[in-house]
Amino acid sequence: MKKNYITLIALACFCMTNAQVGIGTTLPEGELDVVSTNHGVIFPRIALISRNVSPPVFNPQGGLLSIGTLVYNTAISGPSPYQVSPGYYFWDGSEWVALDGNGGRDWSLLGNSGTNPGVNFLGTTDNTNLIFRTNNLQRAVVRSDGNVAINSPGDAWTKLYVNTSGAFNDALRGRNDDTVGNAVWGTNINDRGTAIMGGAGAGFSIFPSTGAGVAGSGPYVGVYGSNAYGRPSNPAHYSNCAGGFSLDSDNNTASLNNSAFAKIAGLDDISPDGVLGSRRSLYGGYFNGGVGAGQSYAYVGLKYNANAGGAAGTNFKVIGNGSNSTLIMDEDNKPRILFSTEAPEILFEDYGTAQLENGETYVEIDPVLKKALFVDEKHPLKVFIQLEGDCNGVFVTSKSIDGFKVKELAKGTSNTKFSWHIVANRADDMDSLGNVTSKHVGLRLPYGPIAIKETQMIKKEIKTSNPISMN
Repeated sequence: MKKNYITLIALACFCMTNAQVGIGTTLPEGELDVVSTNHGVIFPRIALISRNVSPPVFNPQGGLLSIGTLVYNTAISGPSPYQVSPGYYFWDGSEWVALDGNGGRDWSLLGNSGTNPGVNFLGTTDNTNLIFRTNNLQRAVVRSDGNVAINSPGDAWTKLYVNTSGAFNDALRGRNDDTVGNAVWGTNINDRGTAIMGGAGAGFSIFPSTGAGVAGSGPYVGVYGSNAYGRPSNPAHYSNCAGGFSLDSDNNTASLNNSAFAKIAGLDDISPDGVLGSRRSLYGGYFNGGVGAGQSYAYVGLKYNANAGGAAGTNFKVIGNGSNSTLIMDEDNKPRILFSTEAPEILFEDYGTAQLENGETYVEIDPVLKKALFVDEKHPLKVFIQLEGDCNGVFVTSKSIDGFKVKELAKGTSNTKFSWHIVANRADDMDSLGNVTSKHVGLRLPYGPIAIKETQMIKKEIKTSNPISMN
């Protein structure tokens, strides 16, 4: 014990006569220089209560705890966000600051707690970009103008610039699992702005000057949609389509009162009523116009009443409740409408001229046309003759799929010219195995497709109840 007292007295005397203290060295290179090859320096180990109170540490001279006081905390204590955990802390005059970043002034590799978004931040305080690196290569940058870029230096016009290249690499991918939320949602609140624009190929992208929700352009395809659930045999897939469009009539997309409606590449049961059973059908396009009862609708590229595999049924180029028509221009270069003749059966027609030779002649049907005709006892060939000269009159006989004979009445022998007009039923379309791919024969005023039910729309608005602070 006496030896220890002597050592302390000697050290105190040394401190009074020399401003620098050396431990393990006689030549201190600072106010305190501790030199050892196998020992460390141990600071006071104290169980702090909370980061925002100085006790149990106090100033031995009385008064406030000195700024810069350093201790090693041994406790986990304090309310959030002032909780302390084991580690070194120094007193900054108002609270304990951790040296390891957790509750300190630096960002910790193990995460941080007790941060204040109004005060704490990761970034720069001068007009300098914030760079992020991996493998010592720049991967991302938050530019001094606030724009963000990944794998690119970015530019002054793009808020988020993502650059990538290589096979199967995506510049941006969104994923969500929700019935209302979206993987990617773009909104332009300006009426003439475009929310999402996509462009393929080099150069500029194209968008309408009036604005759009989505605009696509490319050297081959501008916008392409695909539906993965279109198996004809599955009723759960009815009403599915690759694309849909509507023109709202009351500025409320959540209501079912569109003034125009269209679906592209779809599948549906379009039976007139439940009594007739299913009329499973596939179509390339469906178009509807009008408000309320009496809307105009038409299908384009329709496979009507198909089987479970999507075959058979009847093929229609265009079918709907409107009139088939075309346009010609009048003397004032204004369009005028011509209407097509339509029939209750699927018929083909042909016209021609011929001449009697000694009172009779045989007219052959075009060999290309007759391959598409069906003629039997129930579906005979219809022939209409218009004489163009004087004779005893004529009659038609020997009608078949190959042609017909015209003979003068009363065994006349004139050489009168005439015009002819034939009408015949269209034959069924068949594949190489003889299977019917489109039914035509026997269809007379068949039940047709009804209009498709409009898809229920859901409105999604920008949430403003909990605005995100950008301070």
